[in-house]
Amino acid sequence: MNEFRVKKRKERNIVLIVNFLKCFILAFGALLIICVSTGGKVFTFKHLLIYSLYSIPLCVLYALTVEKIGSGLGVIFSGWSSRKVSPRDALSADLERARFSKGNGRFEEALRIINEVIDKDPNYPDAIFLKARILWDGFGKKEESVVCLRKVMGLVQRDETLYRWASSLYDEVRRGGKG
Repeated sequence: MNEFRVKKRKERNIVLIVNFLKCFILAFGALLIICVSTGGKVFTFKHLLIYSLYSIPLCVLYALTVEKIGSGLGVIFSGWSSRKVSPRDALSADLERARFSKGNGRFEEALRIINEVIDKDPNYPDAIFLKARILWDGFGKKEESVVCLRKVMGLVQRDETLYRWASSLYDEVRRGGKG
């Protein structure tokens, strides 16, 4: 990740330098044309050097402005957001992989994936609930499922859908029968 940031920073610096040089060359060229067209009498080479030095801060400002506007437009058109991704959002893809594996009857694979998710976030109620489902549906492990379901019901509010699902599965597991 750090290599990516360093590379992006270098690319940004190169873009800034190129934009600065474009602006400076354009300004210097315009001043040179004025100097030459007046025959060096009204606008001398001394003026050219002084105005060229004064144009440096303007060129820097121009380069920074172009970079900021370009970055902003890039964000808008690419749909990228500066919003930080929460750890649970980052784990949601693994959670979906576990659901997919469970749905296809690959319970060992689903259990392995969900255990990795829970290792990263031990209090992730959706993952713990899925583990309870995998343990019960795939392996018939009553006690381990009950432990998971109790944990889920302790983590979420009673009025949440996940609590109701966990409570319903808890009753099913305690009865020892399927659905």
